[in-house]
Amino acid sequence: MRDAFETLTEKKVTVFGISTDKAGTQKKFVDQNKLSYDLIADTEGDVAKAFGVPLRFGGKFAARSAFLFKDQKLVWKDEKGATATQGEDALKAIKDVEKGVNK
Repeated sequence: MRDAFETLTEKKVTVFGISTDKAGTQKKFVDQNKLSYDLIADTEGDVAKAFGVPLRFGGKFAARSAFLFKDQKLVWKDEKGATATQGEDALKAIKDVEKGVNK
């Protein structure tokens, strides 16, 4: 998402990350990776559970996932997000939504 952030924001997409890591750990991650978006600490895994994201290693880690909402409706979900392509995958999904293609 970091590498596609500028294009996503041009398309009026709000990007934020949610992680089961503590806020301090997230701050270091944001700084090290030069992220332009906020991370939200979900240390109890409540958000992950609400979105149906699997928790791994005894609930310590949430599987990488991405969600795209339009008009308060879920229009795309990536349950097996890859760091290298997730931003591009989201941009493709946005194009499909703009064209009216439902997947």
